[in-house]
Amino acid sequence: MAARKKKAERKDAKASGGTAKKKTPSRSSAAPFKAHPDAGLSKTQVQNLYSMLVEERDRINARIRQRVGQATEDASPLAEEGDIAQRATEQDYQLRLADKQHKLLDQVMNALSKMENGEYGMCEGSDEPIGFRRLEIRPWARYSVEYKERMDRRNR
Repeated sequence: MAARKKKAERKDAKASGGTAKKKTPSRSSAAPFKAHPDAGLSKTQVQNLYSMLVEERDRINARIRQRVGQATEDASPLAEEGDIAQRATEQDYQLRLADKQHKLLDQVMNALSKMENGEYGMCEGSDEPIGFRRLEIRPWARYSVEYKERMDRRNR
């Protein structure tokens, strides 16, 4: 019955040229992110996790730019072989750190993509919900604690 009433109100608004007062959707209902229905996460929890993921994505991007910048900065020409080797070692180290950050960025982007698709919060291995406390600590977690422990035991 409520659905009929809303439909009638929309019809009336169209007929009157849109002068009827329209309900503006709240940020939470228009949000482009959501958890899997079985994940057991509230809208507020999902919003907080989404914010954490976006902040982490931005931090990682800044770290990658910094590392790559340090590795590729144009320093003064070095005359000694030892100095050249030292610079190469430092560049390699900075690029390896940037690569690690890039892998973490992929995980964060995967979590954001899952939120957009409504698949967030479920373990990829067991299809069980990932606990909120785990997601709070590591919002890009792909596995529940129990499944991750099983994987680690198998890999020993």
